[in-house]
Amino acid sequence: MEINVHFACTCGAFVEENIYVSEENLATDTTPCNSWKVLICDGCAKDYEAAIISTQNELDVSIDGAVSLEYEVVDNHEYDEISWTIESTQQLETYTKISRDVVLLLQLKIPDEAKNTLYNMLYAQVVTVVEAYLSGIFIHTVINSDDLIRKLVESDPELAKKQFSLNEIFSKWNELKFIVAKHLKDIIFHDLKKIKPMYFSVLEIDFGDIGWLFKAVLIRHDCVHRNGVDKEGNPTGIDESMIIDLIKNCASLVAAIDEQIQFRNLT
Repeated sequence: MEINVHFACTCGAFVEENIYVSEENLATDTTPCNSWKVLICDGCAKDYEAAIISTQNELDVSIDGAVSLEYEVVDNHEYDEISWTIESTQQLETYTKISRDVVLLLQLKIPDEAKNTLYNMLYAQVVTVVEAYLSGIFIHTVINSDDLIRKLVESDPELAKKQFSLNEIFSKWNELKFIVAKHLKDIIFHDLKKIKPMYFSVLEIDFGDIGWLFKAVLIRHDCVHRNGVDKEGNPTGIDESMIIDLIKNCASLVAAIDEQIQFRNLT
């Protein structure tokens, strides 16, 4: 569960942060369940301890010294999705199935006037499914290894800047894992070019030259947001052979990654 908390510090600064509460810290019966989270004011570096008290039907947040405290429970959809990514071991199977589905759809007999639309959709789907694999297998592999989480934090400047209390590190480990997983998911799906150095620095997996993938991402953007034309209005020119070539390149990349992960017993 995610709770958005915001309040004013006594120094005058505004503090806002999302608190992640693992399911094990939520009450499932009439007995209240308590958990704590330390929030830090960016203005004066003052620590605030947020107490989260949950019962079967209610949830309350209290923070001593906070001014105008407000909070709300955020939709659980993202939490559930990221939790599933952390636990799932089906990344390769999902990638393989969708890639095969794309090939089957290419074999359908459709009117010539509908082919451009179909090709744009299928090209975009191939890019999306390889992105999902790269994101999912990385998050699952890293978050389920304390050693790899440490390597990630040491190599990622954004994560390195996050501040956690000793209490959080030792007693809220599952929540910290979720924070790291969400950080990874946001990065990988919004900035694909960061994937290559991240895989290398944390998993020691080198993608080699993936210029073709960066190009495919740009073409996918034209397919999804401009109905298959670029900024100048030129058609993408996607045909069946382009989709097949993209599938082959993606399959080679995924196979190489999976082989190294399995060989080194990273999962």
